[in-house]
Amino acid sequence: MTKGRLLLIPSALSENQPISFLPSKTLDEVYSLKHFIAERAKTARHFLKSIKIPTPMNELVVMEMKKHGMEDYADLLAPCMLGMGVGLLSEAGAPGVADPGSGVVLAAHRKGIQVVPLVGPSSLLLALMASGMNGQQFTFHGYLPKDNRELVTMLKELETDSRNTHTTHLFIETPFRNIRMFEALTQILNPQTLLSISVEITSEQENIRTLSISEWKKTKINLDKKPAVFLIYAGQSSK
Repeated sequence: MTKGRLLLIPSALSENQPISFLPSKTLDEVYSLKHFIAERAKTARHFLKSIKIPTPMNELVVMEMKKHGMEDYADLLAPCMLGMGVGLLSEAGAPGVADPGSGVVLAAHRKGIQVVPLVGPSSLLLALMASGMNGQQFTFHGYLPKDNRELVTMLKELETDSRNTHTTHLFIETPFRNIRMFEALTQILNPQTLLSISVEITSEQENIRTLSISEWKKTKINLDKKPAVFLIYAGQSSK
């Protein structure tokens, strides 16, 4: 029996008409599916409804990811083993990128299931594209340390590395701690270091700015409880 495919479906980054951010080929692939894997079924069903999936909601099967290890993924991928396609949905953005879905993807590879990444929004890549920073060499760090002393050390290390290797460093923060992160960045980094902040990407309130630390100290930005991506670059700027 031919195995079904695991399709990686980029989800919406905002409530701003998710269907408008997905190409027709991606939508066609999603419309062909009846089985989905997601962190939360409620969020997944809301997204599928927003992109006008033609299959009635009561005919869709949305399985929630467990958080215990590879042994739990057999049930999630069972439809693939029976020849049916399965869609993997992130809570926001691209599955497997700053997302627990990577475990399901690895399990699919180990079972010989074809993995198909579909085109759609990724907040990290969109933020990097819009930053004006080095897109040839970059590193994503996820969440930085919560402890103040560890955070100071980490930021200084990232800045030094960026200066020496011309690497762009990306990271995110829990939205309610954005203001704390912004204050730390403007207090710890050197005045000439570039900081790019992408807030609420793809929404009507989208705000993307790249300024030096000295300029940020004179600039107001609303970050409170808003999804954001932070990027720093201390290498040589292109002219």
